[in-house]
Amino acid sequence: MPNQFLHTDQEQRSSVIYSTSMGKAGLFIPADYIGSNNNDAIIDETEDDEGTSSSGDNLHSNNNINDQTATEPVRLTKNSDELEFLLGDEDDDNNNNNNRFMHYQSINEAQENHNRNSITEQPIQHSRATSMCKSLIDEERDLLIDNKLLNNTVGQRSRGNSIVESMYGNIEPVDAEVAGEVINTWNDAIDSGKPIQSSFKRETQVIAFNALPLIFTFILQNSLSLASIFSVSHLGTKELGGVTLGSMTANITGLAAIQGLCTCLDTLCAQAYGAKNYHLVGVLIQRCATITILAFLPIMYIWWSWSETILSWMIPERELCVLAAKYLRITALGVPGFVLFECGKRFLQCQGIFHASTIILFVCAPLNALMNYIFVWNKTIGIGYLGAPLSVAINYWLMAIGLMLYTLFTKHDSNPMKCWNGIIKKRQIFKNWRKMFGLALPGIIMVEAEFLGFEILTIFASHISTNALAAQSIVSTVASLAYQVPFSISVSTSTRVANLIGASLYKSCIITCKVSLLLSFVCSSFNMMIIVTFRDQIAKLFSTEKAVVNLVISALPILAFMQLFDAFNASTAGCLRGQGRQKIGGYINLFAFYCIGIPMSYMLTFTFNMGIGGLWFGITCALIMMSICQGYAVFHGDWNQILQAAKLRNAEGARVN
Repeated sequence: MPNQFLHTDQEQRSSVIYSTSMGKAGLFIPADYIGSNNNDAIIDETEDDEGTSSSGDNLHSNNNINDQTATEPVRLTKNSDELEFLLGDEDDDNNNNNNRFMHYQSINEAQENHNRNSITEQPIQHSRATSMCKSLIDEERDLLIDNKLLNNTVGQRSRGNSIVESMYGNIEPVDAEVAGEVINTWNDAIDSGKPIQSSFKRETQVIAFNALPLIFTFILQNSLSLASIFSVSHLGTKELGGVTLGSMTANITGLAAIQGLCTCLDTLCAQAYGAKNYHLVGVLIQRCATITILAFLPIMYIWWSWSETILSWMIPERELCVLAAKYLRITALGVPGFVLFECGKRFLQCQGIFHASTIILFVCAPLNALMNYIFVWNKTIGIGYLGAPLSVAINYWLMAIGLMLYTLFTKHDSNPMKCWNGIIKKRQIFKNWRKMFGLALPGIIMVEAEFLGFEILTIFASHISTNALAAQSIVSTVASLAYQVPFSISVSTSTRVANLIGASLYKSCIITCKVSLLLSFVCSSFNMMIIVTFRDQIAKLFSTEKAVVNLVISALPILAFMQLFDAFNASTAGCLRGQGRQKIGGYINLFAFYCIGIPMSYMLTFTFNMGIGGLWFGITCALIMMSICQGYAVFHGDWNQILQAAKLRNAEGARVN
């Protein structure tokens, strides 16, 4: 049976660590460094209704896979959605096709039952699988039509299907006849060795279409820190430097570690859910949240009592340390909400619900901007500088509450509350916590590495002058905002590349990589033009201090030049993720950033007196190195080895699920 864009399991998921820093987010996700073939990572406990535990009784074994019915869904991942379609005995192609036709017939029966107002849980699952299957069938159909292996009338019949209204929204059914024709044609093409190849036009459409919603999501996430910077920047140079230092310190000492620790849920919860051990998902979420909050309490105490003293050891301006310490104290009040949001996001994602956090951000991002204006500038209730961290703290809690309300009241057919079995008992909190930390440690290291890099640049800027620190925060904010477009293309690319590799269409994968580089060049050229053309307006938008404005204007041309290589770096990183070669990119990033970028930034800034322009010129040199090395790795890899590794991961994913 051909792998119909079936690519992989946990190791290659296109999940993203959303950064709340002014730096760039998620070049390589921490989960990339957790191997999927990790027996220790597999869930070894289940929780029954009374809270007792046992070792892996509900986990599917290889024998269990063969005992599953033809309509048993298997978890897959595509375009940040969970794909479900049926896998029968992989050793028998004819069996698979028959099983899939049985599935389509059961779907049609489910839809008829729905029209008779007698929907049960099983037809609901079928309706969901129907929609997901159709997206795969449509992609294969379009490729077959492009390669003149399928008559275009099949595509017209498929697109002409009626819409069936289900109790959970509009679901487009799979036409069994069309699906069968597509499947058989695909099988015949594979068996006879006929080439199936995509085109530049199709790959451009697919990548652009998938990247567009991601752009809005990432910009909304980035706006949380942008609103604080923008609102405080007009209070004065010292306030802008204080919020920059406070925000970066909060990220490196707290939020980054929290994000890294929560990445263990990407593996644990997904495996528990795939094994249908639904109640264990809720136990793991609560355990991680509780342990994370307890681990943060010492950090919270340091933020309250010692942050000013510790910062003064590294920052020469005492007033900046005072302002940063105030920021940390207020922000600490919202950190438990941030923990609950990160855990809640993964609670839903493991069940295939990826859009919930985006919906919450569509509400909270505008609220955050409004609260920043009210708390910072309003003459009646505004409190000035402290209004910025207060807005952040409140929004962390609002984000957590929003996810909770979504979970309770959503009509999504996954029914996320099936994974909740009440509050866990005290003795369950620290059960198997060592395994959780073992999985989280790589995530903590990788997230901290990126945050630490930008914290170092902030410290460098603080040793130049207060104005330089304020200018650095503005340039960093612009860089982060500009990065969201190429990063969205990168995420879309990684998913598409993984899909094509799963289908063994490596020649089409090469086309996708080239299209991704081309789109990145177009986007980076546009960003470069905007930054250069409107550099005066951008600088004055964030600050009214003439010295700060001049520093920003002098640094923005360097940032504009950096956009070319920043986009190439994002694009090639996405290609490597899709190929399943994340570690190569991770090593390249660490070497280029810490062995080239930061040392060169220091030398250019303090030895050659280039100011904050030297900071960004050093980072640009690192990005040039990353782009060259990653580009070489993408186009000069062993495709046979890449395809074989993907097949092995697919087989492992089917056994685990």
